[in-house]
Amino acid sequence: MTPPHGGWFLLAIEEELTEEITPLRLGNRSLIAVREGERIRVFDGACPHRGAHLGYGGKLDGACVICPFHGKRISLGDGSRRWSVAELPTERAGAALFVRLSDGPGDDRGFQQAIKQVAADLVVVGAVIQPVTVPAEYVVENAFDAEHFRTVHLVPAVRGMRASLGEQGELVIEGEFRTKAPPWEKERRLDFASRFVARAFSPHLVVTELGGEQAPYTIITGAIPREKGCVGRVAIGVRPDQTDALPALIHGARYAFDQDRVVWDHLDVDAPQRLDAGDAPVIAFRQFCASFGAL
Repeated sequence: MTPPHGGWFLLAIEEELTEEITPLRLGNRSLIAVREGERIRVFDGACPHRGAHLGYGGKLDGACVICPFHGKRISLGDGSRRWSVAELPTERAGAALFVRLSDGPGDDRGFQQAIKQVAADLVVVGAVIQPVTVPAEYVVENAFDAEHFRTVHLVPAVRGMRASLGEQGELVIEGEFRTKAPPWEKERRLDFASRFVARAFSPHLVVTELGGEQAPYTIITGAIPREKGCVGRVAIGVRPDQTDALPALIHGARYAFDQDRVVWDHLDVDAPQRLDAGDAPVIAFRQFCASFGAL
Protein backbone atom coordinates (compact mmCIF):
# COMPACT_ATOMS: atom_id res chain seq x y z
CA MET A 1 0.00 0.00 0.00
CA THR A 2 1.61 3.22 -1.24
CA PRO A 3 0.40 6.77 -0.50
CA PRO A 4 -1.42 7.76 -3.67
CA HIS A 5 -0.17 11.30 -4.17
CA GLY A 6 2.70 13.73 -3.97
CA GLY A 7 1.00 16.16 -1.60
CA TRP A 8 1.86 17.02 2.00
CA PHE A 9 1.50 14.82 5.09
CA LEU A 10 1.72 15.58 8.82
CA LEU A 11 4.43 12.97 9.36
CA ALA A 12 5.19 13.29 13.06
CA ILE A 13 4.96 15.34 16.24
CA GLU A 14 8.26 16.40 17.83
CA GLU A 15 7.76 14.18 20.89
CA GLU A 16 8.08 11.21 18.52
CA LEU A 17 11.46 12.43 17.24
CA THR A 18 13.72 12.41 20.29
CA GLU A 19 16.49 10.14 18.92
CA GLU A 20 19.25 10.94 16.42
CA ILE A 21 17.53 8.58 13.97
CA THR A 22 13.79 7.85 14.19
CA PRO A 23 12.27 5.09 12.05
CA LEU A 24 9.06 6.10 10.31
CA ARG A 25 6.71 4.67 7.72
CA LEU A 26 4.35 6.36 5.30
CA GLY A 27 2.14 3.71 3.77
CA ASN A 28 4.59 1.01 2.70
CA ARG A 29 7.48 3.46 2.30
CA SER A 30 10.25 3.36 4.91
CA LEU A 31 11.51 6.76 6.09
CA ILE A 32 13.94 8.02 8.69
CA ALA A 33 13.99 11.34 10.52
CA VAL A 34 17.52 12.52 11.35
CA ARG A 35 17.93 15.09 14.11
CA GLU A 36 20.76 17.59 13.83
CA GLY A 37 20.32 19.75 16.92
CA GLU A 38 17.04 21.61 16.39
CA ARG A 39 16.94 20.70 12.71
CA ILE A 40 15.10 17.56 11.56
CA ARG A 41 15.61 16.12 8.08
CA VAL A 42 13.71 13.24 6.48
CA PHE A 43 15.20 10.63 4.14
CA ASP A 44 14.16 7.42 2.48
CA GLY A 45 14.72 4.70 5.07
CA ALA A 46 15.32 1.59 2.96
CA CYS A 47 18.98 0.70 2.49
CA PRO A 48 19.78 0.69 -1.27
CA HIS A 49 21.94 -2.41 -0.81
CA ARG A 50 19.43 -4.99 0.49
CA GLY A 51 16.45 -3.01 1.76
CA ALA A 52 17.07 -3.01 5.52
CA HIS A 53 15.24 -0.25 7.39
CA LEU A 54 18.01 2.18 8.37
CA GLY A 55 15.97 3.45 11.31
CA TYR A 56 16.12 0.16 13.20
CA GLY A 57 19.69 -0.18 14.44
CA GLY A 58 21.31 2.23 11.99
CA LYS A 59 24.00 4.51 13.43
CA LEU A 60 24.61 8.10 12.41
CA ASP A 61 28.20 8.76 11.33
CA GLY A 62 28.64 12.29 10.01
CA ALA A 63 26.68 12.62 6.76
CA CYS A 64 26.08 8.85 6.58
CA VAL A 65 24.11 6.12 8.30
CA ILE A 66 25.79 2.81 9.02
CA CYS A 67 23.37 0.13 7.84
CA PRO A 68 22.47 -2.34 10.62
CA PHE A 69 22.42 -5.29 8.16
CA HIS A 70 25.80 -5.22 6.39
CA GLY A 71 27.53 -2.17 7.86
CA LYS A 72 27.66 -0.18 4.64
CA ARG A 73 27.98 3.59 4.87
CA ILE A 74 24.81 5.05 3.34
CA SER A 75 25.10 8.71 2.36
CA LEU A 76 22.30 11.02 3.43
CA GLY A 77 21.09 12.88 0.36
CA ASP A 78 24.25 12.75 -1.75
CA GLY A 79 23.05 11.11 -4.96
CA SER A 80 26.58 11.10 -6.41
CA ARG A 81 27.58 8.36 -3.96
CA ARG A 82 27.09 4.68 -4.83
CA TRP A 83 25.10 4.05 -1.67
CA SER A 84 22.77 6.89 -0.77
CA VAL A 85 19.19 7.67 0.23
CA ALA A 86 17.23 10.65 -1.04
CA GLU A 87 16.23 13.58 1.17
CA LEU A 88 12.54 14.50 1.09
CA PRO A 89 11.02 18.01 1.21
CA THR A 90 9.97 18.97 4.73
CA GLU A 91 8.42 21.88 6.61
CA ARG A 92 8.27 22.53 10.33
CA ALA A 93 5.73 24.48 12.35
CA GLY A 94 6.63 24.27 16.01
CA ALA A 95 6.13 20.66 17.09
CA ALA A 96 4.68 19.52 13.74
CA LEU A 97 6.83 17.97 11.01
CA PHE A 98 5.46 17.78 7.47
CA VAL A 99 6.81 15.86 4.48
CA ARG A 100 6.21 15.40 0.77
CA LEU A 101 7.18 12.30 -1.16
CA SER A 102 7.70 14.42 -4.28
CA ASP A 103 9.48 17.74 -4.80
CA GLY A 104 7.62 18.60 -8.00
CA PRO A 105 5.51 21.76 -8.25
CA GLY A 106 2.20 19.88 -8.48
CA ASP A 107 -0.03 19.05 -5.53
CA ASP A 108 1.44 21.65 -3.13
CA ARG A 109 -1.90 23.53 -3.27
CA GLY A 110 -0.40 26.48 -1.38
CA PHE A 111 0.54 24.52 1.72
CA GLN A 112 4.20 25.52 1.86
CA GLN A 113 3.35 29.21 1.92
CA ALA A 114 0.50 28.69 4.40
CA ILE A 115 2.50 26.63 6.88
CA LYS A 116 5.43 29.05 6.81
CA GLN A 117 2.97 31.75 7.90
CA VAL A 118 1.62 29.51 10.66
CA ALA A 119 5.17 28.80 11.85
CA ALA A 120 6.00 32.53 11.90
CA ASP A 121 2.84 33.66 13.70
CA LEU A 122 1.82 30.86 16.06
CA VAL A 123 3.09 28.62 18.84
CA VAL A 124 2.33 25.09 17.58
CA VAL A 125 2.20 22.10 19.95
CA GLY A 126 1.18 18.47 19.58
CA ALA A 127 -2.17 17.29 20.91
CA VAL A 128 -3.11 13.87 19.46
CA ILE A 129 -1.28 10.80 18.15
CA GLN A 130 -3.76 7.94 17.78
CA PRO A 131 -4.24 4.86 15.58
CA VAL A 132 -7.55 4.82 13.72
CA THR A 133 -9.20 1.87 11.96
CA VAL A 134 -10.62 3.77 8.96
CA PRO A 135 -8.64 4.93 5.88
CA ALA A 136 -6.70 8.15 6.39
CA GLU A 137 -8.99 10.20 4.16
CA TYR A 138 -11.88 9.74 6.60
CA VAL A 139 -9.98 11.63 9.30
CA VAL A 140 -9.53 14.71 7.11
CA GLU A 141 -13.01 14.37 5.60
CA ASN A 142 -14.49 15.07 9.03
CA ALA A 143 -13.65 18.75 8.62
CA PHE A 144 -16.02 18.81 5.63
CA ASP A 145 -18.78 16.72 7.21
CA ALA A 146 -20.82 19.70 8.37
CA GLU A 147 -23.73 17.61 9.63
CA HIS A 148 -21.66 15.55 12.08
CA PHE A 149 -20.68 18.55 14.22
CA ARG A 150 -24.16 18.77 15.74
CA THR A 151 -24.63 15.05 16.30
CA VAL A 152 -21.17 13.89 17.37
CA HIS A 153 -19.73 17.04 18.95
CA LEU A 154 -23.02 18.59 20.14
CA VAL A 155 -22.39 21.97 18.52
CA PRO A 156 -25.73 23.75 19.08
CA ALA A 157 -25.84 25.51 15.70
CA VAL A 158 -23.76 25.32 12.54
CA ARG A 159 -24.18 27.98 9.85
CA GLY A 160 -22.86 28.35 6.34
CA MET A 161 -20.38 25.50 5.72
CA ARG A 162 -20.00 25.89 1.98
CA ALA A 163 -17.01 24.37 0.22
CA SER A 164 -15.04 26.01 -2.59
CA LEU A 165 -11.59 25.90 -4.14
CA GLY A 166 -9.04 28.41 -2.87
CA GLU A 167 -6.60 30.44 -4.93
CA GLN A 168 -3.93 27.72 -4.83
CA GLY A 169 -6.28 24.82 -5.49
CA GLU A 170 -6.78 23.92 -1.84
CA LEU A 171 -10.30 22.99 -0.75
CA VAL A 172 -11.90 25.48 1.66
CA ILE A 173 -15.02 25.21 3.78
CA GLU A 174 -16.22 28.27 5.69
CA GLY A 175 -18.94 28.61 8.27
CA GLU A 176 -19.75 29.52 11.83
CA PHE A 177 -20.38 27.62 15.06
CA ARG A 178 -22.72 29.02 17.69
CA THR A 179 -21.69 27.73 21.10
CA LYS A 180 -21.13 28.76 24.67
CA ALA A 181 -18.04 30.90 25.11
CA PRO A 182 -14.86 28.89 25.83
CA PRO A 183 -13.16 29.28 29.24
CA TRP A 184 -10.46 31.64 27.97
CA GLU A 185 -12.92 34.23 26.64
CA LYS A 186 -13.26 37.22 28.97
CA GLU A 187 -16.93 37.70 28.12
CA ARG A 188 -18.65 34.38 28.86
CA ARG A 189 -21.60 34.85 26.53
CA LEU A 190 -24.15 32.08 26.01
CA ASP A 191 -24.31 32.68 22.27
CA PHE A 192 -20.69 32.70 21.10
CA ALA A 193 -19.89 32.95 17.39
CA SER A 194 -16.89 30.83 16.45
CA ARG A 195 -15.58 31.28 12.91
CA PHE A 196 -14.76 28.01 11.14
CA VAL A 197 -12.44 27.93 8.12
CA ALA A 198 -10.91 24.59 7.11
CA ARG A 199 -8.40 24.25 4.27
CA ALA A 200 -7.55 20.80 2.96
CA PHE A 201 -4.16 20.86 1.24
CA SER A 202 -4.12 17.16 0.45
CA PRO A 203 -6.36 14.14 1.08
CA HIS A 204 -4.39 13.61 4.29
CA LEU A 205 -3.94 17.12 5.70
CA VAL A 206 -6.30 19.92 6.77
CA VAL A 207 -5.63 23.20 8.60
CA THR A 208 -8.60 24.66 10.44
CA GLU A 209 -8.98 28.14 11.95
CA LEU A 210 -11.49 28.43 14.80
CA GLY A 211 -12.55 30.86 17.47
CA GLY A 212 -13.64 34.44 17.93
CA GLU A 213 -11.94 37.48 16.47
CA GLN A 214 -10.03 38.19 19.68
CA ALA A 215 -8.64 34.68 20.26
CA PRO A 216 -8.58 32.55 17.12
CA TYR A 217 -6.64 29.32 17.10
CA THR A 218 -5.53 26.79 14.50
CA ILE A 219 -5.98 23.02 14.44
CA ILE A 220 -3.76 21.00 12.09
CA THR A 221 -5.10 17.50 11.45
CA GLY A 222 -3.28 14.85 9.49
CA ALA A 223 -3.48 11.11 8.95
CA ILE A 224 -0.76 8.74 7.77
CA PRO A 225 -1.99 5.60 5.97
CA ARG A 226 -0.78 2.24 7.17
CA GLU A 227 -1.59 -1.38 6.32
CA LYS A 228 -4.78 -1.32 8.37
CA GLY A 229 -6.31 2.10 8.88
CA CYS A 230 -4.06 5.03 9.70
CA VAL A 231 -2.43 7.08 12.45
CA GLY A 232 -4.17 10.37 13.15
CA ARG A 233 -2.25 13.35 14.46
CA VAL A 234 -3.45 16.76 15.64
CA ALA A 235 -1.38 19.86 16.40
CA ILE A 236 -2.70 23.15 17.78
CA GLY A 237 -1.42 26.64 17.11
CA VAL A 238 -2.13 29.82 19.08
CA ARG A 239 -0.73 33.34 19.11
CA PRO A 240 2.17 33.80 21.57
CA ASP A 241 -0.08 35.89 23.84
CA GLN A 242 -2.73 33.12 23.96
CA THR A 243 -0.64 30.18 25.25
CA ASP A 244 -2.64 30.08 28.50
CA ALA A 245 -5.48 28.60 26.42
CA LEU A 246 -3.39 25.63 25.25
CA PRO A 247 -4.25 23.14 28.06
CA ALA A 248 -7.99 23.59 27.43
CA LEU A 249 -7.52 23.42 23.66
CA ILE A 250 -5.43 20.25 23.87
CA HIS A 251 -8.02 18.65 26.15
CA GLY A 252 -10.78 19.66 23.75
CA ALA A 253 -8.91 18.27 20.73
CA ARG A 254 -8.36 14.93 22.43
CA TYR A 255 -11.97 14.76 23.56
CA ALA A 256 -13.28 15.55 20.07
CA PHE A 257 -10.93 13.01 18.48
CA ASP A 258 -12.14 10.32 20.89
CA GLN A 259 -15.74 11.18 20.02
CA ASP A 260 -14.96 10.66 16.34
CA ARG A 261 -13.12 7.40 17.02
CA VAL A 262 -16.26 5.85 18.46
CA VAL A 263 -17.80 6.26 15.01
CA TRP A 264 -14.66 5.44 13.01
CA ASP A 265 -13.86 2.25 14.91
CA HIS A 266 -17.29 0.81 14.09
CA LEU A 267 -17.77 2.25 10.62
CA ASP A 268 -18.35 -0.11 7.69
CA VAL A 269 -16.44 1.64 4.91
CA ASP A 270 -17.70 -0.94 2.38
CA ALA A 271 -21.39 -0.32 3.09
CA PRO A 272 -23.44 1.35 0.31
CA GLN A 273 -23.68 5.12 0.76
CA ARG A 274 -26.65 7.32 -0.17
CA LEU A 275 -25.40 10.88 0.05
CA ASP A 276 -27.87 13.77 0.02
CA ALA A 277 -27.79 17.56 -0.25
CA GLY A 278 -26.39 17.90 3.27
CA ASP A 279 -23.32 15.96 2.16
CA ALA A 280 -22.31 18.49 -0.50
CA PRO A 281 -19.05 19.46 1.30
CA VAL A 282 -18.14 15.76 1.70
CA ILE A 283 -18.74 15.20 -2.01
CA ALA A 284 -16.53 18.22 -2.76
CA PHE A 285 -13.79 16.76 -0.55
CA ARG A 286 -13.92 13.41 -2.32
CA GLN A 287 -13.68 15.15 -5.69
CA PHE A 288 -10.72 17.11 -4.34
CA CYS A 289 -9.00 13.86 -3.31
CA ALA A 290 -9.56 12.42 -6.77
CA SER A 291 -7.75 15.41 -8.29
CA PHE A 292 -4.42 14.25 -6.83
CA GLY A 293 -2.41 12.20 -9.25
CA ALA A 294 -0.56 9.05 -8.26
CA LEU A 295 3.17 9.25 -7.65
